Order: sequence, then structure tokens, then C-alpha cells
Amino acid sequence: MPAILFIAALLLLVLGAPIVTSLGLSSLIFVVSTGGNPTQIVQTMFSSVDNAALLAVPFFVLAGDLMNRGGIAKRIVRLASLAVGNIHGGVGIVAIIACMFFAAISGSGIATAAAIGGVMLVGLLRAGYSRGFAGAIIASASPIGIIIPPSIAFIIYAVLSKVSVADMYKVGIPAGIIVGIALMLPTFLIARKRGYKAIAADIASGVKKLADVPEDKDQGPAKKGIWAVIDSLWALGTPIIIVGGVFAGIFTPTESAVVAVVYSILIGIYVYKEMKWKDLPSIFYSSAISTAAIMIIMAAAGSFARVMVYEKIPQTLLNAALAISDNPIVIMLIINVVVLIAGMFMESGAIQYILVPIALPLALALGIDPVHFGIVLVINLAIGMMTPPFGITLFTSARTLGTSIQDISKEVLPFLLAMIAALFLITYVPGIVMWIV
Repeated sequence: MPAILFIAALLLLVLGAPIVTSLGLSSLIFVVSTGGNPTQIVQTMFSSVDNAALLAVPFFVLAGDLMNRGGIAKRIVRLASLAVGNIHGGVGIVAIIACMFFAAISGSGIATAAAIGGVMLVGLLRAGYSRGFAGAIIASASPIGIIIPPSIAFIIYAVLSKVSVADMYKVGIPAGIIVGIALMLPTFLIARKRGYKAIAADIASGVKKLADVPEDKDQGPAKKGIWAVIDSLWALGTPIIIVGGVFAGIFTPTESAVVAVVYSILIGIYVYKEMKWKDLPSIFYSSAISTAAIMIIMAAAGSFARVMVYEKIPQTLLNAALAISDNPIVIMLIINVVVLIAGMFMESGAIQYILVPIALPLALALGIDPVHFGIVLVINLAIGMMTPPFGITLFTSARTLGTSIQDISKEVLPFLLAMIAALFLITYVPGIVMWIV
């Protein structure tokens, strides 16, 4: 009978049904075909998202939108350009660094792609980058938004696995840095091969005049740089407050998301003055739409996962995997391949709800630390966000940079290989990230 569940889900996906419809309707078909009560599906969908920890999701989505509209993203880009704006691939590397900084604010790969892609567009084009290559950089770097804390993916995993969110945040910092460095390498090599070399001015050209930064023509580069750093301090204070507050035990991850929203409003309106109170309703509305899309997918995925647990599918797969091998290296390789393939077609939250009940018991049976397993899983999910044909940051970057999915997909392969290399490094050399826990 479990075959009905998977056949229905796959058939709906092939027919072009949204992931929510595929997961929810296949669960309903299974329950009805086995004589169950259809109301069980509705009850399970509600219970899947009825968790206080998940309140962080809408607040981090809202915080990301507020930070983008309030001018924080632009200042992060300008600060990054001071460091690496004058080398081969400097504009692309600035985009990657900016994504890493914005990731430490928004917790969302989609928000990062939209914010940094919009700010960096003009600078990337002025430096000679094709829209496809520029889009590939943004699409590849923006998923770092779910690796570097705060991260919505970490919160979902912590809810499902019962591990500490703070521990996930700790390992996310070195993991995000490793992934960022891995992406900088192909950016530099491709830019050098194609002759892309830009000055920091090309980067700043995509950023409107920044508040509180004097435009005196007699200023030297050093003085302008100092003003840029000063102007960015309020933006850089956001991750310090959010992540530092969680580490210090001042507030929970959910409370930190609320703090991020309040901080973003105050900075955007009263410090950078790029946002007004009258702008908030439209920002709230946009964030509500994004949150609804995320939560309904999680609800449908929760019902799908519940059916699998009821049918003891996780235990069956656990026994089948152990029959192949009880070597943790082999099992982690299998898990990585499965999650990478799933990430090509499904949303990251849905994958966690479906695969964590299956894969985590397997990892624990082999003595794998659940925190290490969690960071490996989240990096897999990040790769899925930028993998053709359905990577969500591919679509976001294509829309933001005004290009096609096909053009970005042609350029994304080197970045995909770099991220997979980083994934396997963290998978098989756990000490490279676990030392901080």
C-alpha cells in the first residue's frame, strides 16, 4: 500500500501540480484508499505547523524584507567592495560576501537572492558580466542564507530532531564561511579567464547615494572608506544582536526574529531614513504572502511524513540501508545523494519534514552526531536551492536580474561543483565545523 503514496505524489509532480498539491493530495488519496478518515489529513496539517518555534519563520521573512527596503543590504555591499572590489572577479566576490553578511541577518536564501541581486545588478553588468553569469553567482551564494545563522532551516531541523538551535547556529558559522570561500574560487578563476576586472566604483554604481556618507570630492579613498564603515555599523549590528543574543541566552531564536523586525524598522526609518511608516503595510503584506507559501508547504509535507511514519516506511528504509552497509561513510554518501536529488525538485522545508524522520534514526544508529548530521542536511538543502531545474534561488535571481533560467543554468555548474566539494569536506571531516560546539 505505501506504493500508492509515492506513485500518486510522483504522478502529480509529473503532471505539473504544485508541491503542496502533490504532497497533500497524495496523502489524502492514501488515507481514503486505506479506509481512513480524511479529516486526519487536515488535523495533521494543522499540527505540523502548530509549534511556537516556527513563529520565527514569518518574523525572519519580514525582517529580510524590511532590511532590504530599509537600506541595510546596500550598505553591506558597499562595505564588502572596500575589501575585494579591485581584483579579478571582485564584483562577483563582493556579491558572495554580501550574501554571507545578509544571510546573517535574514535567515532566508530567497530574501538574500532578492535583496543582494537587486543591489548588485548594475555593478555586475558594468563590470562586463553577462546576466547569466551574474545570476549564477547570486543564485549560488544566496542559499548561504540558510547555512549562516540565523537560519529558518536550522529552526525547522531543531524542531524535528529535538537538538539545540544554539548548537546548530554555532556550526553554521564555520560551515557558511567554508561554502562562501568555495564559491569565491570559481568566481575568481572564471573572471580571470574572461578578463573581468572591476574597480570598487563599478560596484558602488549600483547603489544609490547612501545616507550619512559625505560626497566631498576632495576626500581621499581612505576617508571615504572610513565613512563607509561608519555608515555600515548599524547594518552590521543586526547579526551581532540576533545571533549574539541567542548565544548569550538573552532571548530564544523565535524572540530574536522579533528583535530583528523591530531593529530593522527603527534603523530603516530613523537612522538610514530610506523607509517610512506608510511603507510598512505593503512590506507586511508581501512578507505575509511569502510566509503563507512556506507554511502551507510545511503543512502538506507534515501530512506526507505522518503517513510515512504510520506505514513504518522510515524503519523499512533504515533496515534496507543497513543491509547495504553499516559503514557511516557509505551511508552518509547515500543520504547526500538522495537529498541532493530531492533538492532538485522539492522545497527545503518539505524535504526536512519527509527525510528527517527517515534519515536521522539511521544516522543516530551509526553514531553520527545529530548536530553534524543537521549541518550536512542543511548544506544539501542549500545546494538544492540553486540546482536546475527547479532551484528556487535560480528563479529568484532570474527574475531579479532580468534573465532566463536557461542562461543561469548554463553558468551554474562550476558553482554547483564547488558547493558539493564543500559539502563532502564537511561531511567527512566533521571536525572542521564541529570544533565550535
